[in-house]
Amino acid sequence: MLDDFIYKNTLWTYVIIVTSLAVILTAVFCLSHGINDIFPYFFLAPVLLVAYAFPQRGVIITIILGWIYIVLVYVFGEFSAQIIAVHTAWFFIFVSLGIAISYFAESSRTHKNEIERLKSEAFQRIEHNMEQFAILNDQIRNPLQAILLNTEMIDEETKVLVSEQVKIIEKILDQLDEGYLDSENVRRFLRNHYGFEKK
Repeated sequence: MLDDFIYKNTLWTYVIIVTSLAVILTAVFCLSHGINDIFPYFFLAPVLLVAYAFPQRGVIITIILGWIYIVLVYVFGEFSAQIIAVHTAWFFIFVSLGIAISYFAESSRTHKNEIERLKSEAFQRIEHNMEQFAILNDQIRNPLQAILLNTEMIDEETKVLVSEQVKIIEKILDQLDEGYLDSENVRRFLRNHYGFEKK
């Protein structure tokens, strides 16, 4: 589980670094050739990736990417008030998007983790209840057998009535046993397919 988490984070980091380098090189090429309209859109890719993959650090990294963008514009671009104003606006767009997406990604992860925790707690409660149920089932059967053994001293009519009632209770317990087996199959399915562990 931890290895999978580290692998995912490493993969996201490589994707973000490669995307950022590609976007920076594209920006340098566009700015040095006087192309000012297209390359800002490319910067949205690493901003979105960072904000989604690392929401807690997304805002800081987005601001860093925004400053790289501004530096590239000043170093490689044409110096005019209109171009500087447009690219400064893009800087604020990047930062705003980074903040918004980081917030929603973090909220989504928190919500997902909370749901997983609640599911795990519910499964553990089911496990506990099923174990208690099995114990209670046995605890009911044992006194029933004792009741049947002690009917020797009562009259025949009462003996038949008690025996019939014990059989009815035993049938109910048998049905509960069948339900227990079905529930055990459901529990096994949850363990195998949803990763719930028996504790």
